[in-house]
Amino acid sequence: MKFEFDGSLWVDKNGYRTMKVFSISDDSFLQIVEIKGSSNVRKHYHISQTEVFYILEGVAVLGLGEEEYIARPGDIFLCRPETVHWVINESNKPFRLLVFKYGWKENDLVWVQD
Repeated sequence: MKFEFDGSLWVDKNGYRTMKVFSISDDSFLQIVEIKGSSNVRKHYHISQTEVFYILEGVAVLGLGEEEYIARPGDIFLCRPETVHWVINESNKPFRLLVFKYGWKENDLVWVQD
């Protein structure tokens, strides 16, 4: 399957935006996340859901638990429930990743105070 996207499908968040590609079931879907240049996604975790990140474009610092990685296109990361994670995009270019969410529930996001 090939998907074509237009700008109307993006949902703007604080410093990043998301686009749902397709649903797999009521609690699983695939989305594209774009962290704008010189932006970040604050530390947070999910109570129930597991996420798999596949890096599509750009380079950024990706934090998972106690570790930080330099994430590049082609890298894959697993983020289990209750694992604190974040992204820092120091570049002026967007950082894009494909995110597979499994076990998703409404209001499952918990922001961590720094």
